[in-house]
Amino acid sequence: MTRVVGMELENVFLLGVYLLPLAMVSAMAAWTDNRKPVLGLVLLICSAGLLAGVWVQRPEGLYPLRDIPELTVALAARLMALF
Repeated sequence: MTRVVGMELENVFLLGVYLLPLAMVSAMAAWTDNRKPVLGLVLLICSAGLLAGVWVQRPEGLYPLRDIPELTVALAARLMALF
């Protein structure tokens, strides 16, 4: 497991993947309320930056989408082990 600034790449990838739907929901909510989608754009940029960082630092590139459930369960297990 490779680490990025104290975080494993799997966790960074999951954070980037899970920020994408939040960015889309935020942008759509702003659009329906006739507001500027500032938060949605910030979330999108953060998500893209996290995913780009994983893509650059991991020799195999990004994780395949089919690995997301397994990575999520592994992360949940590690978090539950802390308590």
